[in-house]
Amino acid sequence: MEKAIEECGRKGVKGISIITAGYGEAVEDGKKMERELVRLARSYGMRLLGPNVSGTFNLHAEFNGSASPEMHLVKSKLAAVCQGGYAIYDLLAHAFYKGMGVGKFVHTGNESDLTTTDFLEHLGRDLEVEAIFMYVEAIKEGKRFLKVAREVSRTKPVVMYKAGKFRASSRAAKSHTGALSGIHGIYKGAFSQANILISPTMELLLPLGHALIERPPMEGNRVVILTMGGSWGVALTDTLEKEGLRVPELSETLQSNLRDLGMPVRASVKNPVDIGASGLFFDKKLLFALGRNILKSGEADAIILHGMGRPGMLDEKAPERLRLFLEINKEIIRGYAGMEKEFGLPVFIGSIFAQWESQVVYDLNKEKIRIYDRLDEIAQILSLMYRYRARRETMDTQAGRIRQTLPG
Repeated sequence: MEKAIEECGRKGVKGISIITAGYGEAVEDGKKMERELVRLARSYGMRLLGPNVSGTFNLHAEFNGSASPEMHLVKSKLAAVCQGGYAIYDLLAHAFYKGMGVGKFVHTGNESDLTTTDFLEHLGRDLEVEAIFMYVEAIKEGKRFLKVAREVSRTKPVVMYKAGKFRASSRAAKSHTGALSGIHGIYKGAFSQANILISPTMELLLPLGHALIERPPMEGNRVVILTMGGSWGVALTDTLEKEGLRVPELSETLQSNLRDLGMPVRASVKNPVDIGASGLFFDKKLLFALGRNILKSGEADAIILHGMGRPGMLDEKAPERLRLFLEINKEIIRGYAGMEKEFGLPVFIGSIFAQWESQVVYDLNKEKIRIYDRLDEIAQILSLMYRYRARRETMDTQAGRIRQTLPG
């Protein structure tokens, strides 16, 4: 390795990615070996990425120097900075079929020289990046990281999955990247102060990142539910309130308006609004009117339509009635997706069925209409969107007060 660094240095190379493992994460004197590599590189004015990395990519520059196949990469204005690599490639392959991905990615590995903080700072200034997600096992330069994160999060959401929360996972992190993961409670409090959003799961990193750059801001915590089934409405209410959101009863005036549109007495219009009980789930005109009346009422900060992506995959033997039913489903979902832009409020679509179980979900994924198949995913994303907005407003207010106290 030393010979390769020297040869690159004599050629005037400015940076090297070291894919090779077997350093600080694996052997007792590995950290000392890393320090020697950094010293040698610095003597030539070079910076090191790694060791123990799998690569990087920048799809905006049509560059893929990673281990991820190009077919799994979808360019977006998301960027990812991760101390692990291959799990992120799995997430990208999983999200590819939903039209989700990141435009720029760097795997930092053992961080013998360049760190997550360096790349967070760089991407914070990058005009091609609107949000950043991170997989982190441990933070070097803690004070600098929090200063950089606080500054970046004023203009761009920063989402993190912090690994190594518990004893066993902390041990795993040490053997993975040589990281000492620290006390999770301290990290959590510090990240909150910097307005870093902590993703509850790794799987949520991409959906949350996309929601933050694609959807209108979540200005408040009131959510209205329209559901095909009363049980789903109750379960979704539980899940939303668990995440700190509210499912308030709609005003008598709004309930009366919804009744006047054609909702029968047997169907609740209190919130959740039970379109399944109404028996009118084929009535596009009614369903669109319900959504628009709720969104313009001032009583909702977000709306969820759950249960429209019905099951069934089409083939040449599919009966015409199934084709018609699924097509109506698609038209209704497209209509609600359009309301998000019309009213500037988040409109989430939920279905228990994944894209391989529903032709509706499969087809609309290709149109980049987001359909979520887990209640907790919907609730967590909405909650984190709200928290990011609320914290950002607080930070802006505090900064404004400080500016007012400064002389001149």
